[in-house]
Amino acid sequence: MHILYVDESGSIDNASERYFVLGGIAVFERGIYHLIKAADDCVTAFGFEDPDSVELHASTMYSGRSTPWRSLRERHMREKAISAALSIFATSPSSTLFAAAVDKEAVAPADPIEIAFEEICSRFNLFLQRRSNRTGEGQRGLIVMDETKHAAPLQSMARRFRRTGGRWGRYPHLAEVPLFVDSRASRLVQIADLIAYATWRRYEFSDGRFFDPIIPKFDAEGGVIHGLVHRRRLRDECYCPACQSRVRR
Repeated sequence: MHILYVDESGSIDNASERYFVLGGIAVFERGIYHLIKAADDCVTAFGFEDPDSVELHASTMYSGRSTPWRSLRERHMREKAISAALSIFATSPSSTLFAAAVDKEAVAPADPIEIAFEEICSRFNLFLQRRSNRTGEGQRGLIVMDETKHAAPLQSMARRFRRTGGRWGRYPHLAEVPLFVDSRASRLVQIADLIAYATWRRYEFSDGRFFDPIIPKFDAEGGVIHGLVHRRRLRDECYCPACQSRVRR
């Protein structure tokens, strides 16, 4: 089974922010332990007194607003910590990235969270379907997300997808509705937070410092990046990896 750990970045209610992002990392079950160990080792290397209590939360790391990140007084040190955490899956053969960046104005009056969630579900299902076709064995997946006030409507959406399908058909490879956990207890949900934040900064501020190095890990086949989607106004020209990979197709 593949587990897709998902978290969000950007605020739905903040009118000054243009984008909302769901981002995550899919890990084959046998690779979960090794990736968690790599994340724990990365946090230990930061040198904090109690590494087990340190949460990898990107916006807090970047701003240095709270303990222990405020002890890294120079922003470049905190940025280096974000990049180090994002690098732990660079050579992991069992991990694949997914993200949906949604321009809130472009999809209005639809709910950006629901748009992003359906995109993530659809692309994760297609990822599993392609692997099923290659191996001849049915591949199943489970989505694990950070606890959120949106849990109930997202679970309702997932149940509807299972019964009647979504915009792009049924999602038969998703084994269950999303499970919601406290991000403080899950290193891989914390990694998903970093992926969502890196993606959000790329689209919100055209800042690719964290995002560009992880592009090769997004699900892709035949030169098309399937694991990254940019929902935008059709009249807006875009040169991001997601949009350009479809133009070149």
